[in-house]
Amino acid sequence: MKATATRLPSGLNIDKSQLIEEEYIEESTFLPRWMNQPDQWDREEFLRLTKQHLFKINGRVDLADVQLVGMLASQIDIYVTSIGELKLSGLVVHFNNGVTMGPSPHMTIADKALNRVIQLMKELQLSPKSREGGRQLTEISPEMRLFLSGP
Repeated sequence: MKATATRLPSGLNIDKSQLIEEEYIEESTFLPRWMNQPDQWDREEFLRLTKQHLFKINGRVDLADVQLVGMLASQIDIYVTSIGELKLSGLVVHFNNGVTMGPSPHMTIADKALNRVIQLMKELQLSPKSREGGRQLTEISPEMRLFLSGP
């Protein structure tokens, strides 16, 4: 987040290069390896880390959470496999012995799996938008509220 360094007050004497480097390191630890290298996808590691995360934020992990995390891992399996196949076959494939061209079925499979992943992440409150208090609107000042209320 390089933008953070530019929002600092101009009078502060802070080594901004160090701040940017620390933020970059912090951000890079959250990017899963398999996002750039799908063959690095490890279902068991994902299950373990996700359960740990849920325990950390909720103080407990119940049976429903474990089942949803398992379903989430299955959908990510499908997504990663489909993307791998899509890279091999391409976006457009030939059907009927090369007579007909059309979109790769792996695109549809990946798209549906991704939608299910997002739904499951929302259910588990793992997406930024679904977390309580994650995106609070800024408070409107009384003067602005009075102005917006009209005459």
